Amino acid sequence: MLPFLDTVCRAYLLFLSVYHVISGVMSFFCPERALSFYRKLYDCNPVERKHLAIVLRPWGALAAFAGVAGLFAAADPRRYAGVVVGLAILQAARITYRLWCRRELAGISGIAPHRNMISIAVILVGLLLLTAAGCGPGESP
Repeated sequence: MLPFLDTVCRAYLLFLSVYHVISGVMSFFCPERALSFYRKLYDCNPVERKHLAIVLRPWGALAAFAGVAGLFAAADPRRYAGVVVGLAILQAARITYRLWCRRELAGISGIAPHRNMISIAVILVGLLLLTAAGCGPGESP
């Protein structure tokens, strides 16, 4: 892999992992604050907040786990190629979810279609970095 692509891939893994740790810890310990954060970041304003606040706790624990695992991958993507593959699958699932559930996201969560498409585009760029940049098994630079 080109040194530049390796650096970009590692930077993306670091960013994605730190995001997951922060959002995961916030979701677990401060679900109402997390809901405000998601509203600002994703334009998400769900109708039913009380139930969602309860669901955010286990989701937050899982997100924090993904973030910590991703920090190892950011340090050495080839050694932790399985983590990179797992994060790529997570990003692909997020894109699929946002496409399949776009009407529900607009109706129930209040996410405007253009904001949903922006999120899809951002996630897609990250997915491309994880896959096309070769941020996984292969020869070291």
